[in-house]
Amino acid sequence: MTAQDLMAMSDDSWGLIRDQITDRRNGKDGLVARCLACECEVYIRTSKTRGIARPLFQHYNGSDPDCPWFQGRNIKPDAARAAQYQGKQESNFHRLMCELVGELAALDSRYIKHTVGQYRSPTENEHGRYPDTYVEWDDFGPFVVEFQMSGTFQTEISARCKHYEREGIPLLWILFGLDTATALPQSFIDVIRRHRGNAFVLDQAAVAASREQKTLVLSCYLRKPDGRLDAPKLVRFDALTVPRSKIPYHEDRIVGSRLAEIEKVRRPWFNALAQWEDRYKPLRDLARPQSLLLAAAFSIVAATNGKGRNYASEHSNISAMLNTYLSTKVLSPYSDLLKQIIENTRSSSIIKASVHDHLRRYRDAIQATNESPEWILLRKLLPEALDPVLREELAYLDALPDWANPTSE
Repeated sequence: MTAQDLMAMSDDSWGLIRDQITDRRNGKDGLVARCLACECEVYIRTSKTRGIARPLFQHYNGSDPDCPWFQGRNIKPDAARAAQYQGKQESNFHRLMCELVGELAALDSRYIKHTVGQYRSPTENEHGRYPDTYVEWDDFGPFVVEFQMSGTFQTEISARCKHYEREGIPLLWILFGLDTATALPQSFIDVIRRHRGNAFVLDQAAVAASREQKTLVLSCYLRKPDGRLDAPKLVRFDALTVPRSKIPYHEDRIVGSRLAEIEKVRRPWFNALAQWEDRYKPLRDLARPQSLLLAAAFSIVAATNGKGRNYASEHSNISAMLNTYLSTKVLSPYSDLLKQIIENTRSSSIIKASVHDHLRRYRDAIQATNESPEWILLRKLLPEALDPVLREELAYLDALPDWANPTSE
């Protein structure tokens, strides 16, 4: 991936890659990115240009200083934090807000105990942590609140998220100083993305609601597609959805919009295929081989999704259709593409072994590649199967559709 590729991505797409690269440094799962020049590991940092945050690759400390793209040592998070608080690691107001969270959580009838800034021994990690506020409720379990009043390094956000994910403890980030009238700092954007586009604030309205309802209530700002935030909603902490990552959210503003965009692009093609009766005529503006390729690909997806619709022929099953078009050389130039679709979908139960044999036996020497128009079109229409970046993103968010998950039962 080049720097140009990175900058061409949507904010969420490069942001999720940024999260996974940093997560990899704090655990076993995630992504590894290396510099093409020196092969040292790099991460994604942001730099503002005309007020807009742009993603850039940056070497980690300890990388090869002779690399032409090496830009020097990075400041350590502890040093930056101490500078913010005049030599201390925590401000007095930060402490008071953490204690307020514990006080409000203690109003709940399920309350057992809470601690502020105390060390918690690990159960699944090598080292423990000092959560801002740790709470235990009966019949609910423990949860942690981190109260952020200043710019937080991405490495610190990732380390805390991965720690509590492994511990199986929900982690809620509460933001202080959220100004919806100005551009959000990158540290806030990183936290909001982890919460699926939700920004949680403990303001006067939330404190009043917490005292009235006798439980922890927060003001939740939901992110719009343009990056701005909706008016806040009061939400109970115990009403939030807690995914595998253990980062709760009120409403998912990342996955839903992404899948809706894909469906909007794909739906006209499904409609066209449903009305495509004469298969010797072009499908929309495609030539016959490309029309049949698209019909075959959509038939595989329909079958793996439980629809059982064959758009490419009158054969009773998908395997017979694929074998026929491969043996007659119609789809032979697309053997690699079809193989990729089959491998990246839940098709093992419907694709017979003979299809794999035909893909090898009748494969043309000249194949469509991922830069071919046909591959580009199908990657746009079936990104869950053919776009590696989107696949990784959806898998990271536990949102990869069953039909595009080969391991799904």
